[in-house]
Amino acid sequence: MSTTAAPGLERPTAPASAPPKTGFAQEPGYLFSPWIDFFCLGGATLLLIPWFALLPKDLAPYADVLVMTTAVAHFINNPHFAHSYHLFYRDFGKRGFNAEYPREWRLRYLMAGVAVPIALIAFFVYCLAAPNPRALGYSVNLMFFTVGWHYVKQGYGMLMLDSVLKRQFFQESEKKVLLWNAYAVWMLSYFLANSIAYKADYWGISYYTFAAPEWLLTALTVLTVATSAAVVAVLGLKWRATKKLPPINGLVGYTVALYLWLLYREPVLTLIFPAMHSIQYMVVVWRYELNYQQDQTADAKSSGAFSLRMALFYTLALGLGYLGFWKGPELLGKAFPGVLTGVGSGAILLAAWVFINVHHYFLDSVVWRKGNPETGRYLFR
Repeated sequence: MSTTAAPGLERPTAPASAPPKTGFAQEPGYLFSPWIDFFCLGGATLLLIPWFALLPKDLAPYADVLVMTTAVAHFINNPHFAHSYHLFYRDFGKRGFNAEYPREWRLRYLMAGVAVPIALIAFFVYCLAAPNPRALGYSVNLMFFTVGWHYVKQGYGMLMLDSVLKRQFFQESEKKVLLWNAYAVWMLSYFLANSIAYKADYWGISYYTFAAPEWLLTALTVLTVATSAAVVAVLGLKWRATKKLPPINGLVGYTVALYLWLLYREPVLTLIFPAMHSIQYMVVVWRYELNYQQDQTADAKSSGAFSLRMALFYTLALGLGYLGFWKGPELLGKAFPGVLTGVGSGAILLAAWVFINVHHYFLDSVVWRKGNPETGRYLFR
């Protein structure tokens, strides 16, 4: 949820109803159950790092892990992007143009669903037609910028989500501390990645970083330490006032998203963390979709029909992910081979990957934004 507004409505907006007996039951206070929530929201990362550290290094060479994570991407990473498109554009006519839908939300849907993709497509058409490979390369840096933003906002969203499920609400002042800490970590991670100016390749296209000044890195480090200490203080004061531990699964999701996925720089694990991020996202999407399907038709109440609907939901994401990341760019490259002259054979593939990653952030900033009329109805039962 690469880079997400928090799914943080303050109260459920729909009464609970009995779910079909499908094995997808929702325990009170959880998306699914304590252990499923723990592992999917971030606990798997906490177990993965020490396990990986104990492995002999020659058992996990970088190249082999790259092949493995590319394969995993077909089944986890790419479908998580496709799910965001499915949820956003389903009933888009109503959300974008129906006067019964709140005007504020119609504008948000039209901006993220129409204006942003048109602007991105226009940019990439210019890069390919000009040709301007340098501008195309700079878009990779933009992608990394929005991905970091997406990671921290999704981590923050997991904590807010878990707090709502457990009825342990944060005050607005407490939310600001948590959010500003997330922003500080995001900016530190981004400028650390740009601490040295260099040229690298992404699908054969050169992209560029810049040398962030030392004083800026120092200032961001101090800010990150200070805001992290403020978060510890806020949680400690909250525990002292309520005599309750904070929502543990949400806190794990917040912590791993900020400090491990963005700041932990072990090269091999950085290839694995995107799958952890995608799993964190998908467990929320699947709870949302399960509740949505439950409300649709009478046959969704039966176990067989309900399970089939969910299988189709994932299969569609699998197909859309493959189309968007691989087959679609391949077909465009064959249809317009002339545009690759002067930019490189990987230009369309790069454009597609950057487009999806950047657009994904804008889609999620609407779907999971606090106050979305459908989020409370289908996510909080």
